[in-house]
Amino acid sequence: MKKNTTVQSKPKQKLQQPKVSEWMYAAILFVIAFAFYANSISNGFALDDLIVITANKFTQQGVAGIKDIMTHDAFVGTYGEALNLSGGRYRPLSIVSFAIEKQVFGNNTSVYHFFNVLFYSALCALLFIVLRRLFAQQNIFIPFVASLLFTIHPIHTEVVANIKSRDEIYMLFFSVLTLYFLLKDFKWKIIAACFTFFLALLSKENAITVLFWMPLAFYLFKNESIKTLAVKFAPLIMVAAIYLFMRAEFAGMVGDRTTTAQIDDSYLHATFIQKLATIAWVQLKYIGLLLIPYSLSWDYSFNQLPLVSFTNPVSIISLLIHLGAIIYAIIYLKKKPIISFSILFYMAAFFLVSNLVFNVGTSMAERFAFLPSVPFCLLVAGVTAYLLKIDYTTPMRLTATVYVALSLIIVVAAAKVIPRNKDWKDNFTLYAADVSKVPNSARSRLFYGIECIGMYQKTNDRKWINDAIANCKLSSEIDTTFHFAYHNLGVAYQTIGDYTSSIPCYENVLKYSKDNAQAYYGLGTAYGKGLQQYDKAKTYFVKLIDELKLTNPEYYEALGLCYALQGNGTQAIDILKRGIEKNPRGAKLYYNTAITYANMLRADSSEYYFNIASSLDPSMQRPKR
Repeated sequence: MKKNTTVQSKPKQKLQQPKVSEWMYAAILFVIAFAFYANSISNGFALDDLIVITANKFTQQGVAGIKDIMTHDAFVGTYGEALNLSGGRYRPLSIVSFAIEKQVFGNNTSVYHFFNVLFYSALCALLFIVLRRLFAQQNIFIPFVASLLFTIHPIHTEVVANIKSRDEIYMLFFSVLTLYFLLKDFKWKIIAACFTFFLALLSKENAITVLFWMPLAFYLFKNESIKTLAVKFAPLIMVAAIYLFMRAEFAGMVGDRTTTAQIDDSYLHATFIQKLATIAWVQLKYIGLLLIPYSLSWDYSFNQLPLVSFTNPVSIISLLIHLGAIIYAIIYLKKKPIISFSILFYMAAFFLVSNLVFNVGTSMAERFAFLPSVPFCLLVAGVTAYLLKIDYTTPMRLTATVYVALSLIIVVAAAKVIPRNKDWKDNFTLYAADVSKVPNSARSRLFYGIECIGMYQKTNDRKWINDAIANCKLSSEIDTTFHFAYHNLGVAYQTIGDYTSSIPCYENVLKYSKDNAQAYYGLGTAYGKGLQQYDKAKTYFVKLIDELKLTNPEYYEALGLCYALQGNGTQAIDILKRGIEKNPRGAKLYYNTAITYANMLRADSSEYYFNIASSLDPSMQRPKR
């Protein structure tokens, strides 16, 4: 009978991969990333670039605006106040970088795009380096394949090609850099990690998921105890607390406000079951886009993804897939750590943007998949390695067969990414490219309609205004409460002189947006300029000035013109002078005052106001007799 013996296994040694090889692969990823997105550098501004750059008064102040950027909600610089989005938006770091670039380079779109591409390329290289260190006991296959898939994934085009989405790039870059410092062995690593984690949080809120997936990584791949992890991550928890305090102070927190517009909350009128079922359905759509990014769009908001219930089999399938994946990850946490880690990281990364916790403003967005795409690519690499039965414990260099396979994947991805970058050239190009992909999105229909109005004004081609009217109508039919759709439909009608058709549009605006100044102005213009019903027109302009206490110069000009056209020059002068008191540099107010005095045969007064108008705006000269 043989005696039982216990074989003592030797501790695993870190695989000795030549340092030059590691940095070479990182450089390759950097070059691939830059090549994929280089053609986006020539693009202009698009989508939310207006909010964070061109229309943001803090950004436009350059370095002088940094203090305000750091101490206000992200929307204040553009709209003058925070919007009714749950929890507000506090993402100052990327906006600070835009302000610095504005200070140095002006509003040079190529510079903004260049830095987006540069930071993304650096992120791809850094991701590989960090994964290589995290999986130091294994060969290079999983870190490289995962990083490559992340680098070339077409779903990232929104993040890289849209300047505004630099917040996503910064968030992930500084999160990965935090892990890099924690993996290093040097005296000040905790301080460095705390600093980069703070920068990640200042970039975007979902960086806080670091506090879940990063300790899990050390637990699974570095065999650290719960006690050790508690000590290691306590400083990062303190940093998160400081950030949350700042966020609450400057932008608010979840629950402090809600929107009443379903265009900004697709689940506004959903029951709990409907919301849960629809979110499950949406999560399956994310998996579909991550697996096969065949049709990409900048927008998936109401009502492109309508509410469903659990009578929808797809929702049930999705729920079973996600619950099953979580159970699998927990059961095989130690036996299959890479797969388990990827699944749990993926779930955590999507949790904050799933609408389960708070309203994120839309049902779905490709930028929301940016962070989750890291564990997704890691999962694909891990499953591939498992199916191919790759021996992790032996050093390996990628074979010719693997290089050919990866090269083919790169070519296929490039064929999708590079043309998609061109779609982000400007608003018109983007909206025109995507409107047919999401035909039931009220927002997509409206935004394309607005661009068509602009195209008509440039070209006078009737096709564009017809498209504008058709798309604005569809937008208002998809979301019957969407007052912006009614407003722009009214604008489209007035652009071609159809003032009668514009009236019900503006009346619908007032149904869903009480005291909407643009609606009152549109109605006043329709009745005054369009139908010459000056008494009716005056009621709307008076509403703006005397009841709403608004001081816009065009409101005074319009009311003054109504009185003048009725032959009441004295009253017209009184209104115009009230406008001048509120807008002392309003050249057009002085000009209209001069015209009115001229019509009243008061030459001296007319000359006086003409002179002021021309001094303020040299283009405003006395009309030739």
